Amino acid sequence: MRRIFLSAAMSLALASPPSGVAWAQPAKGAPAALERVREVMADRFRNLKLTGDPDRDFAELLIASYEQTLFLAKAQLEYGGDRQLRETAQKIQDEQQQKIDALKEWQVRSRQSDYRPQPNQTPAGEGPLDRQAQAGGSAQPASPSPAPAPPAKPAAVQPPANTPLVSGTVQKVDEAGGKVTLDHERIPNIDMDAMTMAYRVADPAILKGVKAGDRVRFSADRVNGQLAITRIQKAR
Repeated sequence: MRRIFLSAAMSLALASPPSGVAWAQPAKGAPAALERVREVMADRFRNLKLTGDPDRDFAELLIASYEQTLFLAKAQLEYGGDRQLRETAQKIQDEQQQKIDALKEWQVRSRQSDYRPQPNQTPAGEGPLDRQAQAGGSAQPASPSPAPAPPAKPAAVQPPANTPLVSGTVQKVDEAGGKVTLDHERIPNIDMDAMTMAYRVADPAILKGVKAGDRVRFSADRVNGQLAITRIQKAR
């Protein structure tokens, strides 16, 4: 009798997931949230303006890198189910913010009028590359080789003409950036839930005459690997 009881208990334990193991399906809205993370991460470095000062540019780029990782970690904590990955995301949040704070403190300190570099810091113009240039003496610098021609851009992939029209309301138009923010219904062909989100447009010309507050119907698809609005028209 005892053997029968133990066998039944073991079968029940094998049939049920252990406590703490997450086998949940991705939360609703996760695909759209991660798409947004990818868009923000791609835009951040592209739009960052450099000063030409290597120290300040390094700090600015590093802060951007840390902040993007934080953004990604937050999405995992909000939507992810795997315990190990959630622990990794939480560790990122705990550690990266401290690094960001330290870099921003340096940025503030370096802009103060009484800022002085560290006593053992290499003076400007005396770094390794400067010393190599000075070692060349009065030798004439070699003529720079002509820059290679940039590779031809591949032709834009045209989206299918039968993509569905979806209803939405324009929240913001950024013609210069080629973006439009829409509060929209579900977009079935790309499995995007109803939400408010900024999208690129495949052709900035389609934003002509579109303004915040307009009720519109639009299509969205992946163009050259990126999510984009392919057509937009005012709703009747």
